Amino acid sequence: MRMVALVIAAVGILVEGVVVGAALFVVGGVIGAYSMSLNGADPSHAQVAIRIAAVVLGVLLVALSARLLVAALRQRAARRWTIVALVVQCVVVTIAGVALGWEVFAGTLLVLGTLFYAVLDESDEPARALSGS
Repeated sequence: MRMVALVIAAVGILVEGVVVGAALFVVGGVIGAYSMSLNGADPSHAQVAIRIAAVVLGVLLVALSARLLVAALRQRAARRWTIVALVVQCVVVTIAGVALGWEVFAGTLLVLGTLFYAVLDESDEPARALSGS
């Protein structure tokens, strides 16, 4: 069951990484297109900074997702990476709960719940094969 929880969490974090990266990249384009000044800063600097943040955050979330997926496929606990994912997911759930609506909040809460299950699962037994043997 841990493998299923880690796979669900990995897919959820992968989707979050793609969405966050794309949304921030678009925001960077809007700042450049409308020459928006962020607290008096040069719009071109703000655009570059937000686009760099988009790439960095997107890549980090995708890498975290890949690490959780590898742990799931190897049927290992990956406690350190799961704890990192829990911290990241708590931040994402908070932002989703405040700003993005119930559907997004429910999806991020599902990922958080699967991560908690993966951390709290005490069984050291590897998952049984699907054939039932």
